[in-house]
Amino acid sequence: MLSWLSNATSLENLVLSGCWSFTIESVQVALGALSNLKELDLSFNSLKGEIREILNNVSSSSGLKHLDLSWNQLSGDIPPGSLRDLEYLDLSLNLIVDVHILASLGNLTNLRHLDLGGNSISGEIPPIVGDAVRLEYLDLSNNGINGKIPQAIGNLSNLLELDLSGNKIVGRIPPSIGNLTNLVYLDLSYNNIVGWIPPSIGNLTNLVHLDLSRNNIVGWIPPSIGNLTNLVHLDLSMNNISGYIPETLGTLIHMEELNLFNNSISGQIPETIGDLQNLRILFLSNNHISGQIPKKIGKLHRWQYLDMSYNNLSGQIPTMGDLCNLTMLDLSRNNIGGELINSFNGLSTCSRGASLSSLVMKGNNLSGIIPLSMGQLSQLYEVDLSSNSLTGNITEAHFLNLTSLSELIIASNSLNIMLPNDWRPPFNASIIDMSFCHLRGKFPTWIQTQQQLQSLYLSGVGVSGNLPIWFSNFSKGLNNLYLSSNHLTGQLPSAPLFMLDLSNNSFVGPIPLDFREATNLKLLSLSHNHINDSLSPFFCNIYSLEVLDLSNNHLIGKVPECHNSFPTSLRSLHLNNNNLSGTIPSFLKYCDQLINLDLGENKLFDKIPKWIGRNLSSLKVLRLRSNLLYGVIPENIVNLTSLQVLDLSSNNLSGSLPSSLGNFTAMVEIQNDTRSMIHVITYYYTESILITIKGLNVTYTTILSLMTCIDLSNNHLSGEIPKELTKLLGLRFLNLSKNHLTGRIPEKMGDMTLLESLDLSVNSLTGEIPSSFSSMHFLARLNLSYNNLSGKIPTSGQLSTFDLWTYVGNKDLCGTPLPDCHVYQTPPDARVKHEDDEKLEKLLEYTSIVVGFVVGFWLFIGTLIMKQAIRFTFFRWIDKASDLIYAQFAVNLAKLKPKWQTTT
Repeated sequence: MLSWLSNATSLENLVLSGCWSFTIESVQVALGALSNLKELDLSFNSLKGEIREILNNVSSSSGLKHLDLSWNQLSGDIPPGSLRDLEYLDLSLNLIVDVHILASLGNLTNLRHLDLGGNSISGEIPPIVGDAVRLEYLDLSNNGINGKIPQAIGNLSNLLELDLSGNKIVGRIPPSIGNLTNLVYLDLSYNNIVGWIPPSIGNLTNLVHLDLSRNNIVGWIPPSIGNLTNLVHLDLSMNNISGYIPETLGTLIHMEELNLFNNSISGQIPETIGDLQNLRILFLSNNHISGQIPKKIGKLHRWQYLDMSYNNLSGQIPTMGDLCNLTMLDLSRNNIGGELINSFNGLSTCSRGASLSSLVMKGNNLSGIIPLSMGQLSQLYEVDLSSNSLTGNITEAHFLNLTSLSELIIASNSLNIMLPNDWRPPFNASIIDMSFCHLRGKFPTWIQTQQQLQSLYLSGVGVSGNLPIWFSNFSKGLNNLYLSSNHLTGQLPSAPLFMLDLSNNSFVGPIPLDFREATNLKLLSLSHNHINDSLSPFFCNIYSLEVLDLSNNHLIGKVPECHNSFPTSLRSLHLNNNNLSGTIPSFLKYCDQLINLDLGENKLFDKIPKWIGRNLSSLKVLRLRSNLLYGVIPENIVNLTSLQVLDLSSNNLSGSLPSSLGNFTAMVEIQNDTRSMIHVITYYYTESILITIKGLNVTYTTILSLMTCIDLSNNHLSGEIPKELTKLLGLRFLNLSKNHLTGRIPEKMGDMTLLESLDLSVNSLTGEIPSSFSSMHFLARLNLSYNNLSGKIPTSGQLSTFDLWTYVGNKDLCGTPLPDCHVYQTPPDARVKHEDDEKLEKLLEYTSIVVGFVVGFWLFIGTLIMKQAIRFTFFRWIDKASDLIYAQFAVNLAKLKPKWQTTT
């Protein structure tokens, strides 16, 4: 196809970009005759093979200055000695893998533009790169280059653009970067660069674009960055930068985009930010910035995107009447207070109409009413004012011109929703969240006008009565439905696509059969209702189900087995406080992602299956209390190394405590991670567990991840408390009461210094209370009553704060708070009598000795006289003993005689 080129010998410019219709072999033949070629563009083709296969055929064209082979499938490197006059080389988006291709730069002495971006180049940048001193453009982005940026990079004094982004570059930014004084564009983002930003960066006074984002840069932003007065774009986001924002940033009067998102920057926003009259985009979110928002920010009329979320900002929002170009404002998760009414009034007076489309201010301390002027923001797409202290009534006037509104989130405020049932909203929202506001009355009829609604959150709004008839079909089109903590009655509606929370209501009847069709359901919470009938196996086919909470209902019968399909994504299962019977369902052995298993308060009659310790390695909570379980605690339960809560109380378990209980790794270590124990992609659902602590039933939610507890009380366990149990140094609550435990309390139990509650009551424990108990400074409740303990109660530390009910029922215990220990002392008036008694006792003792000797002597002598055989035997023994003593004495004397003669 390219054969016609063989006659075009004088051709200087050849552009065949995006042809897709020839091979590298045809290119080789055609290029052989083009000796005058100055520009060659073969980009956007499907050329496969080695780069040298093309370059070897154009090497005779010594005048080639422009070569573009980008967007092909070429590999290999540049042959040495070729293309000495080349000024422009683009090999981007090919299959080049070897960094040695950069070694050719030393030969390309005229090269001004080099683009190798989007290949798979690995290895270190060779120092020879610094020899290409005429280079003006260098793009090595989106490869796999590792190693450090060579110091020789500072030799490229003519460089205008340098892009090393999207690699695996490590080490520091070399100070020699400051030698590139002609640099206009510098991008080192998406690497593993560490260390501080060198102050020499301030030498790059021609720089327009600087991107150091997504690295591991630390330290402060150097004040010298204020020298970059031509800078338009500055991105330092996603690093570990600390310190303050330098006031010198106020000198960057051409700045349009400033991104410091997700660092560790502290201090206040400098007032000089208000001098950046051209600033359009400012991202300061996810830092530790404090203080007030500078008032001058409200006068920057070119604002488009302003994000200061997830900081520690306080004070009030400055007046923002000049921000007619503002598109996105996010001040969420701060400590901002004051009222909204004065901040946004000016937005409604913009001559061309306000551009604001996203207003997110959730999680602050905002008070007062929502101004009616917000209803004039016709471009508003998203509004999130949730989790504040806003008050007042919400009426139709607040939505008068919100025709673009798609996400309405005003939850967790003290707002009164005063919208009539026949209201026709001007918007068609995808998300409506009014949870924990005040709606009351019947379920709102106007909801059915929202035909594009995907998520509806009306938890805790006070609605009552039956759901309307139309809602059952309406809910089938939803992804997420949260109606928890209301006064709803009647039958359950159909399940939506992903999330359903109807907990804490008064729904009755069985679970609808069409729930089995919700095969993409992730969360189903129907707890605290009046659901009765037996439990159907609807959940067996829901492979995506992560949380199933049917607790606190009236379910009866056996937990159904899933024989052919299993909810293998299940992470949390709550069936507690029902009337379920039968055995622990064996399908759970296939749920290896299970973290929370609560089957307590039922009538399950079974042994604890061994597969729990074998298959459920991720389990953190195992709660089987108040059932009819029997048998021993299986030894392999200690394989649950992530377990933090073990509650097997109030069953019929027997046998001894496994000595390997000390192998619960998560209870050995101190838990200090306050993140949710179970992270599920949900909204408002909070994982919780009911734990009996200090004699009270306590529901733990937000700090559940810190909870460590073992409750084996009210069973028939016997034997001693294993000393290995004392290895659980992170344990906070331990209850072994109402069993048949014997032996002594382990001496090292006092090493469990984080214990807050310890109950060993109603057992048969013996011995003294270990003195090490005084080291348990967090111990708020101790119960050792009704055992066989003895000795004096230690009084140091927390032990001095407990009353007598802690120790009652131990008849041999004494000391505070029980009666004092008994120590006998002789009264003063009885001392004389006591001394006389002692003299009499001594006289009797001596008399008995003398009488005993006399009686014994004459009995022996009398025997010798009366019995001839005994007399002969006795004197024969005397003779032998005398002979033996004499012989031994003679031998020793013979040994000593030579020594005496020597000394004399």
